[in-house]
Amino acid sequence: MGVRDINIDNTPLSERIAETIRTNILKGVIKAGERLVEPKLSEQLGISRTPIREALRHLETEGFIEIIPRRGAVVTEITDKDVDEIFVIKIRLEALAARLSAERLTKEDIEKMKELAAKVREGSSKVGHMVNWNSEFHDIFIKNCGNDRLIKILAGLQQQFKRATVFSFSETGRTQEVAREHQSIIEAIELRDKDRVERLVETHIRNGWEFIKSRL
Repeated sequence: MGVRDINIDNTPLSERIAETIRTNILKGVIKAGERLVEPKLSEQLGISRTPIREALRHLETEGFIEIIPRRGAVVTEITDKDVDEIFVIKIRLEALAARLSAERLTKEDIEKMKELAAKVREGSSKVGHMVNWNSEFHDIFIKNCGNDRLIKILAGLQQQFKRATVFSFSETGRTQEVAREHQSIIEAIELRDKDRVERLVETHIRNGWEFIKSRL
């Protein structure tokens, strides 16, 4: 499965294991439906099962695997239908959240969005980092929309969003488009132009949707 190819750096071991498994799922080295068995991974890597268990739990929160009682961790499958169902919700609800937050976001919120947008623009060899930075960027306007029910609905779908949007960071070209779209959204927020913010977020999500569909 290529799980031996883990670089030694300052990242926690469990995160490095998760990143390697995540990348191999995206590349198709690890197939949908395949089981990830803790004892086998532990033996292959020559490490204890604790960081492996932590890595698998993290991947479950992202929707890459499902931990099934008495079966263990199984790689999930994502289909065209899954993507369509996820994004038809995402495009409407996140655009609404962005509109509602346009006049509520503070200077500190906007500065944090700029920091995250810069990280995405600079890029990372670790797809998980890119996915999380993008997710944090969206979370800022979602959590500041002022509608508790909307926040709760989107939080409940976060895992599925991450699993789908990870494909947006599989190619440098799309990553740079994401960075430019983030910058346009920030500029519209600074102008407090809620109509433009809503429209830009909707376009941003639609572009991601179309890109992911083209790669599945």
